[in-house]
Amino acid sequence: MLAHRMGHTHDAGMRQTPEPEARATPDEAGPGKGRPLWYGLAAGMIVVAGFSARMATQSQHPAPLPAAISGDAPHGAVSAANTLGSTQQFAMIAPDNAPRALQQSGLTPDQQARILAGIHKREYRLVQMPIYDEAGTGGVVTVSSGGITQTVPLTPRPRTVLLPIRISGEVDIAPVSDPGPAGVAPGAITVLGPTPLPVIHRDQMLVLDVIVQ
Repeated sequence: MLAHRMGHTHDAGMRQTPEPEARATPDEAGPGKGRPLWYGLAAGMIVVAGFSARMATQSQHPAPLPAAISGDAPHGAVSAANTLGSTQQFAMIAPDNAPRALQQSGLTPDQQARILAGIHKREYRLVQMPIYDEAGTGGVVTVSSGGITQTVPLTPRPRTVLLPIRISGEVDIAPVSDPGPAGVAPGAITVLGPTPLPVIHRDQMLVLDVIVQ
């Protein structure tokens, strides 16, 4: 019986519990060691992809530009899209008759002197343009030519306006105030007789190309 116990003890000693295998830690060599580097690369790729998507969205939908600030624009600053055009022929006043015609025009002495100086230098030609209300809508317009602007009320009876015409021969006509839905309808007596001119509406200007006869 003693021999049996000794044999049992000897077998137990021979069957020792195996030691657990050593496992590689994250710092040791193996697949786990590259994980921190792989995570860093993946995070960088995600950031780059997000930035690229944001830039593409901004290029498709750009931020609105700040609104431009503008001041009160004169009639001469009307855009080309709101400019009306017409070519008409008017009679010229002979240079010898210019002083007397200017005295009856209602222009200031300074304006008269300026026009006469331009005529003597052959920079101006003096033209008379009778203007009237064609459609009965009334209104007041400014007539600008040669750097001189005159305010003219439109009435059924023609009112003669003297125009200093440069070589370009342009005359600008614009409403003084909002003419309403009907606009202003000027007419002029040209060398061909009474002639309706284009109706001028709000924020519009009529540019006459004047041919001097």
